[in-house]
Amino acid sequence: MTTDNSTQATYVHYLQGGGEMGQLIRDFDWDSTSLGNPEGWSQSLLTTLAIILNSKFPMFLWWGPELIQFYNDAYRPSLGQNGKHPKALGQPGIDCWPEIWPVIKPLIDQVLETGESTWNENQLIPIYRNNKLEDVYWTFSYSKVIDELGKPGGVLVICNETTDQVTSYNNVQNAKNELEFAVEAADLGTWDLNPITYKFIGNERLKKWFGLADHEEIDLELALAALSEEDRVRVSNAIAKALEPASDGNYNIIYTINDSEGGKRIVEATGRAKFDAEGKPYQFSGILQDVTEEYQLQVRKDEFISVASHELKTPITSLSASIQILQKLVKTDPSSDKVPMFVNKASNNLSKLTHLLDDLLNVTKIQQGQLALNINRFDLVELVKDCCEHINPLHDYEFVFLGDEELMIYADYRRIDQVMINLIGNAIKYSPHKKRIEITVLHDDANATVAIRDFGIGINPQKLPHLFDRYYRVDAFGHQFSGLGLGLYISAEIINRHNGKIGVHSEVGSGSNFWFTIPLDDPSIS
Repeated sequence: MTTDNSTQATYVHYLQGGGEMGQLIRDFDWDSTSLGNPEGWSQSLLTTLAIILNSKFPMFLWWGPELIQFYNDAYRPSLGQNGKHPKALGQPGIDCWPEIWPVIKPLIDQVLETGESTWNENQLIPIYRNNKLEDVYWTFSYSKVIDELGKPGGVLVICNETTDQVTSYNNVQNAKNELEFAVEAADLGTWDLNPITYKFIGNERLKKWFGLADHEEIDLELALAALSEEDRVRVSNAIAKALEPASDGNYNIIYTINDSEGGKRIVEATGRAKFDAEGKPYQFSGILQDVTEEYQLQVRKDEFISVASHELKTPITSLSASIQILQKLVKTDPSSDKVPMFVNKASNNLSKLTHLLDDLLNVTKIQQGQLALNINRFDLVELVKDCCEHINPLHDYEFVFLGDEELMIYADYRRIDQVMINLIGNAIKYSPHKKRIEITVLHDDANATVAIRDFGIGINPQKLPHLFDRYYRVDAFGHQFSGLGLGLYISAEIINRHNGKIGVHSEVGSGSNFWFTIPLDDPSIS
């Protein structure tokens, strides 16, 4: 087909610029559509396209009986990745928007038939983009575009996606509702910190505890001044960590307040930061609970653990001596059937006592901040297999190893070994009738991941949040399993000291999958 140069120059002039979409429109095979070659397009269509392409505001155009589509660079991001772009260009509207056509077609018809524009603010119109159907909010207006005959030739959409704003507003409202619910609890202080200004609001109870004046907004530094001097830096660091984009936003810390009445009050602060789509914190709120009585109580427990640890050393020493004597008797009188039996019983009891002693001593070290790490390089897979070989002679279990066959890390060999023994021991304890245990070791560029899966009784979902608490033991079907409830608590502390994470997925009747991650090499660990 030949084109008159003057005509071509005319329509090309209207389609100049426009960035990516301008180029796509110029390169598009319009002869394959009902609009035909641009040289035959109406002046009205060309003028409207010139306005759209040169606008920095999101614009979209449906034109002609088939509602053929055009849009500009500013609108393009709303189509997402791996979605409708660039296929939407030149496509009939009904083919492009099947998921929302029953919603938007009546609006288009209304504009074409009545000539009156529409206006919708923060309207939910889900669209398919980014390989899924997303809830998307829009503020938009539909307006008619007149052709050369004075009739509606198309519909121009000037719009703005407001999903982020609506989501943020909803999040703030939800947080406000949660905060109001907490206020109703008479024994709680509540707070809401602005991460931008570092000023916060609190209820009357919190202000009384901190000895703060009755201001609507309070400077964070003023509140920190009411803390015991040794706790101020620790609390400031905990707040800063919760507000880091890479964190999960959780905040939980116990500290002491020099209260307004001249005494000391021990409180536990719990809260969570919320982040926007760009990872910036926009709210940080939570509660404050007076735990003074529970914490004295805790000191007495710690004192008991320390005393009990030392008291247990004497019978363990005696038991060890008895085992040595029995072992000699085995050599001198091997015909006695009772000697090996008592040797095994004594040895098993010694192992149990030693394990309990280690747990008690480790709790004391954790509370006193003395759980030291001895970092060295070793093969994590080899450690895991050694643990299983050590445990398996006492239990008829099938260990299945998955993932990496070798993985060198920098960590405390003895402490990680302790974690593995605890987790494998739990898997055995809570799966007495299912003998298969799967252990997976994997890694990415930064972290090693170990998962221990059993196929036993599983854990009640109500108990999952407390599994790593000190002294917490899980009972099942009316049966209380042995142990002090310290193994998982100690394991969590060891993993935390390695700057790692620990967790569990479990379903009643389907077993449990305990996992932890630790850095392959973290220079800050000491």
